[in-house]
Amino acid sequence: MKKLTTALLVAAALTTAVSADGGSNGGFYLGANAGVANTNVKYNFVSVSPAAGGATQNYNNTSGKMAGLFGVFAGYGMVVGQGAYVGGEVYGGLDTTKVTPYDDSGSTINGYHKTTVKRTNFYGLAARVGFMVTPSTLAYIRLGVEAGKWTTQVTPNAAAITANPLAGESAENVASNAVAVSKTKNSINFAPGLGMEVSVNKNLFLRAEYSYLFGPSITAVQNTQYVDQTCINGSSLNHTAKISQHAFKIGVGYKF
Repeated sequence: MKKLTTALLVAAALTTAVSADGGSNGGFYLGANAGVANTNVKYNFVSVSPAAGGATQNYNNTSGKMAGLFGVFAGYGMVVGQGAYVGGEVYGGLDTTKVTPYDDSGSTINGYHKTTVKRTNFYGLAARVGFMVTPSTLAYIRLGVEAGKWTTQVTPNAAAITANPLAGESAENVASNAVAVSKTKNSINFAPGLGMEVSVNKNLFLRAEYSYLFGPSITAVQNTQYVDQTCINGSSLNHTAKISQHAFKIGVGYKF
């Protein structure tokens, strides 16, 4: 939020550098932006059907990581009455997010896996409602819905898995528990936000925007039924990642 406040103050200051007839604030527009996202993952793994007398493995952790965002947007808006603004836009882009909420892949005692959560692209649409603070400065809120391809991947330590087979199991069965598993989800999630735009001239404008994504929950199931139960106590491990994301973007656009 400190970065957002600074950017909004800079945007407001820029209004002193534009002419009073900064141009129409309505009509069609398109633009591009870049920024950073702080992605948070609440992670849990729990063993399913542990052996009789064995303890259930249940681990929780929260991790976050910053990554770059790059996107484009297009929309339409209009000024109504004494400065009210309404409009809508579509947008999309690339996300370099990759979070590792758990990694004991080098362990020779238990666990034997590394979990990663990543997203490579996103797209959405948003309604925008705001007010013309000055003839060339728009402050607005946005109510958006956003989709993106999120993937949770679990990579076991293959050497540790094959070194601890369940008694009597074939090498082929044990090896089947040593392969990576992944789960992908492309759900639609709520992404509200707020921002400010300042007109540089009749057609060109600058934008600073913050948004929060209520991301999906993804569960990947790791088969462990052929691993020695004193090491991984269960027939499988359920790995769940609950995702949220703070995003801050700076953009430039052109009004037609």
